[in-house]
Amino acid sequence: MITLTPRLQAVADYVPSHCRFADVGTDHAYLPVALLLEGRLRGAIASDVNPGPLDRGRETARRYGVEQGISFRLCSGLVGIAPEEADTVVMAGMGGELIVRLLEEAPWTREALLLLQPMSAQPELRRWLTEHGYVIREETLVREGEKRYVI
Repeated sequence: MITLTPRLQAVADYVPSHCRFADVGTDHAYLPVALLLEGRLRGAIASDVNPGPLDRGRETARRYGVEQGISFRLCSGLVGIAPEEADTVVMAGMGGELIVRLLEEAPWTREALLLLQPMSAQPELRRWLTEHGYVIREETLVREGEKRYVI
């Protein structure tokens, strides 16, 4: 089993069972690997704009024996992911401004469950979401070390 950080565990706690899951900016792919090990995903996509994080993610998936359950995509945000491939989308550990830009490129996300964990520009992200028809249904504050994160 993978032990997730408190921040990633808080995100994982919101992921519904048997969803089609996309982890945007996946880095090490800890989140989709952990959720696959728990049997909670129908399918998983891990995307990143850089090949290094995807390679680290593939290695994590291989180490835990779930590499067949994840499709790794080299793309910016959701550009390489079709709407029917994901009903739950995570964007964690990136700035709110970047999250806005990535959502602008994927208007289909209004129909998806978004789990967002911005590292900066939270007021701007909130404002943009509200102005563009998204609804914030729930929110969690998580402490990890000396830092606090909003999900």
